[in-house]
Amino acid sequence: MTEQIKNNIEDLVNKSRQAQELLNDIDERKINIFLDSILKTVLTKKVNFYLSELAVNETNFGNINDKIKKNKYKTQSLISEIKKLKIRKPYFNSEKNIYEIYKPIGLICGVTPSTNPIATSLNYIVNSIKSRNSVILCPNPRSYQTCSELVKLVKNKLTENNISKEVVNIAPLEILRSDEIIKLFDLCDRNIVTGSKFFISAVKKSSKPYLIFGAGNVPVYIDDKINPSKVSKLIVESKSFDYSTSCSADSVLIIHQQIYEKFLKELKKNKVYILNHLEKKKLDDIYFKRGIVNTQILAKDPSLILSKIGTQVKKKIKVIGYEFSSQASSHYIMDEKILPLIGITKVKNIKEAINLTKKILDIKGKGHSAGIYSNNRSNIINFSVSIPVSRIIVNQAHSKSAGGNLNNGLKTTLSLGCGNWAGNILNENLSLKHFCNITRTVFKKNKIKKNFF
Repeated sequence: MTEQIKNNIEDLVNKSRQAQELLNDIDERKINIFLDSILKTVLTKKVNFYLSELAVNETNFGNINDKIKKNKYKTQSLISEIKKLKIRKPYFNSEKNIYEIYKPIGLICGVTPSTNPIATSLNYIVNSIKSRNSVILCPNPRSYQTCSELVKLVKNKLTENNISKEVVNIAPLEILRSDEIIKLFDLCDRNIVTGSKFFISAVKKSSKPYLIFGAGNVPVYIDDKINPSKVSKLIVESKSFDYSTSCSADSVLIIHQQIYEKFLKELKKNKVYILNHLEKKKLDDIYFKRGIVNTQILAKDPSLILSKIGTQVKKKIKVIGYEFSSQASSHYIMDEKILPLIGITKVKNIKEAINLTKKILDIKGKGHSAGIYSNNRSNIINFSVSIPVSRIIVNQAHSKSAGGNLNNGLKTTLSLGCGNWAGNILNENLSLKHFCNITRTVFKKNKIKKNFF
């Protein structure tokens, strides 16, 4: 590490820490006004379009319209969740007779992925400022320009609200692909890494606490008594969103054999193109390039992917379906697919579905998520008890539900903890409490009243 780079990192950290000390004194009302200003200005239709277009053009992942929706609704849902919370205010847990007080950590370092450079960055920023932390963003270099533009906009809003603009910063581009990033990790108080294997490997070498997140590879079981028309729409809505950049997008459909053919017909009605035998072989030939998934098909329009194998389809296609045998031992269709391609297979019963789900998760995705569409209480319970994941999503569009929303009880995030199954400390959705230290004032049971503080 050159002396200049070392000085630049230390200067960035010092400015961030000084800003965090000033942030400590700002009351909840002013913080909430700032959070509202993010929605009213940074995520206006015009600005959101600008950032989303920039993200797609810079990374070549996803599509503009879905990124606009993701940026807006993920941030809107998060702010709605946390606005009512107060830092340093004691909250009473009557069951345990404990008061919990959320307090700042200090300086957060947040690594963001190229697939969701805006929404993940805003999640870090909103949670950090609400909890009175400063934050330094470390975007994937592939999305550095997009993240830089976002940071500029947020800094302007901070200044307008008389909050130090140094509360939010971005790491120098030159350290993001080198071991010099470890120096930054060592100088921050908590490191949160949603991103590539390089950053995960680097943060593990740091002396400071860190949170990392496991890979998704979501198997979804479809029971025989569900409504094929309704469920197929939800699955296509989930898998096609932003060309499947979400780690919680459906990966493999495991369909009960009694409704298999009927369900395939409904998928086709909902703009799923089912590959024939020859087309599957052609996709097999181009799927990998130099040992990794071909970047020319990652998070791309399904019609473009089909054109790569010589298939031209006049009608709009949202998802590509790849049928395979449930007896297959290993195939890329059972692995994570960050593109609008979904595996499709059939099973005889819930027992076979559970066994296949486990086999898929052993390839990748253990600890992350799985889905089930069923009205059978026993099947839902057996599936939930048996599958080694942190969240089972029941009768919901998976990619829009596993990361939380206003219609379920999960915290809103784009960073999903996968527990010890995936080598993660976190076994739940990243949320405000993970940006805080928590003091617990503990009394003997039945010896203190709720209004003590």
